[in-house]
Amino acid sequence: MFRSSAGASPYRLPFTFHLSLFTDIYPMRIWWKLHIVVLVASLSACSRPSVPCTNQVSSEELSPNGKFRAVVFHRSCQEWVGSTLTTNVSILRVGESPGDGNGNVLSYKGNIGVRAGWLSDQRLAIYSFADLRDATRLEAVGGVNVEYPKMVDADIVRPAAPAANPSGSVDGK
Repeated sequence: MFRSSAGASPYRLPFTFHLSLFTDIYPMRIWWKLHIVVLVASLSACSRPSVPCTNQVSSEELSPNGKFRAVVFHRSCQEWVGSTLTTNVSILRVGESPGDGNGNVLSYKGNIGVRAGWLSDQRLAIYSFADLRDATRLEAVGGVNVEYPKMVDADIVRPAAPAANPSGSVDGK
């Protein structure tokens, strides 16, 4: 029979787990390496795969002084369920690309028609029929003030340039 002393529990666990049982079999160096391998495998199994986003430029406008470009592009990111499409505008120096991020001037969730037009060297207007108040947008970037006029009627898609007639004049006279 089991005799209990003062303060000791009369119940005895049928099996006691001791770490020393495994450290005697496996040296400590191997034991910790095994822990690290199991931890890394668990974390990598739980993480989502990295799926890249793609940017497709739809239009570019060169500033009057030729130092900047206003670039309108659409960003598509694949996710687990469907894909996310955003419409973006960036002001970039000539020679720079939009990179792999959102626009530095405007980012709107969804595919909308947007046109950027330079009013002067330091003023850019962004035109759209969509309500851009819901967009992430800035009023100034790199010394350029950005305006978002409310659209009533606009030339969102730039018309093709008129074809020259054989005499060399554009209007046919």
